[in-house]
Amino acid sequence: MLGGDQSKVESLREENLRRAGVENVTVELGDAARGWPQHAPYDIIVLTGSTPVLPQTLVSQLKIGGRLFAVVGDPPVMEARLITCVDEGSHHATDLFETCLAPLKNALQPPRFEF
Repeated sequence: MLGGDQSKVESLREENLRRAGVENVTVELGDAARGWPQHAPYDIIVLTGSTPVLPQTLVSQLKIGGRLFAVVGDPPVMEARLITCVDEGSHHATDLFETCLAPLKNALQPPRFEF
């Protein structure tokens, strides 16, 4: 953990990509729990935390042929899911395996029953 020092994070990401010889990647730092429309559509979206509900805004930001990997559900029942955009507005989802992962900060929450 870098203690929230954004300049250190940016420096590390650029150094790691350069060392790996990767030149065709853009890494964005920020809260994208509900999407990142600034540069959409995307070839690949990977969520690094779980979300109880997969926001449609994320799915709609995929290019045709683009893929989204997300862990969806509530503990202890979560599914690692791969969504592929097969055509404009058409997506195919495949549940890959069960897992449990810490939630994304600010993840979209479904309506919950309350007394």
